[in-house]
Amino acid sequence: MAKAAPDRRFGPVLRCLALFWGVVAASAGGLGVALQLLGPLPHGETGQAADLHAPDPHPPDPHSSDPHPSDRQPAGAHATPAPGHDAHPTPPPLPPVEVPRRVVSFAGPGAAITDADPQLLEPAPSFDGMQLPRIGPGDVRPSRVYAAGRAVGETRPRIAILMADIGPSAQASEEAIRGLPAPVSFAISPYGLRAPHLLEMARSRGHELFAVVPMEPSGFPINDPGPQALLTGASRATNERNLEWALSRFTGYVGVTAVLGRMHGDRFANATDLHAMMLEELGRRGLIYLDPRPGGTPPPSSRLPPFRAVDLVVDAPAVRSEVDDRLGQLERRARETGTAIGLAEGPTPMVIDRIAAWATSLPVRGFALVPVSALVAPP
Repeated sequence: MAKAAPDRRFGPVLRCLALFWGVVAASAGGLGVALQLLGPLPHGETGQAADLHAPDPHPPDPHSSDPHPSDRQPAGAHATPAPGHDAHPTPPPLPPVEVPRRVVSFAGPGAAITDADPQLLEPAPSFDGMQLPRIGPGDVRPSRVYAAGRAVGETRPRIAILMADIGPSAQASEEAIRGLPAPVSFAISPYGLRAPHLLEMARSRGHELFAVVPMEPSGFPINDPGPQALLTGASRATNERNLEWALSRFTGYVGVTAVLGRMHGDRFANATDLHAMMLEELGRRGLIYLDPRPGGTPPPSSRLPPFRAVDLVVDAPAVRSEVDDRLGQLERRARETGTAIGLAEGPTPMVIDRIAAWATSLPVRGFALVPVSALVAPP
């Protein structure tokens, strides 16, 4: 029996279906190849939530100081801008510029102190490579060139602060330089300037500098001012050499003082002839002198440098309540007499903090904070 022939009406339909499914199969194969070449879509662009259990490709560093490590993004990632903001990524902000506080309007407040002028220097005869200050051509004096300002036209009561013992501790010295307003003056210890950059750092922030000449204190020799101190029992030649040593430790200072920690050179200063010898040498070199003895008086002489004694020590004892009280005493004295000078014997964090806080509100109370040199007048 013969087979029935296929119905020729369905031939074109079958060929069209075969062609359609062939195109679909070829497209699917090409898409697979494309996905293999491109790799998976970036995380978060598929519209699906992130896998909370997947390992973090950038785990936080347990030793990092970053308080929010989870806020960091992988390198090259960009945050999605908030609606209404520029879609371009914002550049990181510049670091803040630390500007010295300018507490009072005296001549050149906070302006950098000039570096040592070669015309105001001469070789130290006893110490090769070291230099001593001198009066330059035209009667140009270190006490004027390296001063921080003269409080020109200031009518308010004026107060100055000398911070001593700058140098031996680099950390404490830097904290004082950074934390205290520009009018505060610094006394540089002759023993162990650990970081020479401290001098440039202080000058750049407007702090004028004093050199320290160690002198025999009360209670000597238990209170020891060091091997280069000026002593009542030493020969004149030895004291002159030790004075030269102290004056040549660094350059570019406005004057001299004798504070060394809790020692103020009382015994040497009470030997009037010896004290006069030292002061006359400072006058010959164009320097000023700040006596660290509260109420100290100069010896009789016609050749003394500009001289002034401190009115009180603000950190003896170094107790917060006592420091605050003594700063208040400085204000009362300045209101009564027009001026006052306080001495801080060391840059401890508490003393730095109390002086800085006090100085911030000083103008509001009607006072001007000025550099020490502005209050040291000729005798």
